[in-house]
Amino acid sequence: MLGVVDLRYAYDTLIAIAFGLMLPAIAVLHTLHRPVRSSGAVLGTIAGTATVAIGLAGSVALDLRPAALLVLGVWWWTIGKMWVETSVMPRALGFATAALAVVAFLGVAVLALSADLLQPGAIAGQAWTIVHVVIGLWLWSVAVALFRREY
Repeated sequence: MLGVVDLRYAYDTLIAIAFGLMLPAIAVLHTLHRPVRSSGAVLGTIAGTATVAIGLAGSVALDLRPAALLVLGVWWWTIGKMWVETSVMPRALGFATAALAVVAFLGVAVLALSADLLQPGAIAGQAWTIVHVVIGLWLWSVAVALFRREY
């Protein structure tokens, strides 16, 4: 029916937009990371881009969520560690980012060890929504840090 919005796709649309908008942030971070540690910049950019692709796919395919958490953890660990060691971004944000990486890795372990116990459904959907909220809050923190940064 024309003129009627199908709310079943509203969440999917918002997720697609949000993950897509992560790409410019990843590009900005790459330019900040490259002068201080080129290998970390490359890994951070690759893992960040994989987070976007696999995270978006994991939002609709339950089987991809462990992989999405893994690449998210690799991304957060890589850049968090770099921020702590180089101060390219605030060290406190680096420590928080590395801590989030550990939580993401633990999430992968929980999913792997309890795959037979967990049934896809409301709980899994709520947990994934929490992951999206954490990513969103973290991205806001990065945006604030970039806004306050003196170039």
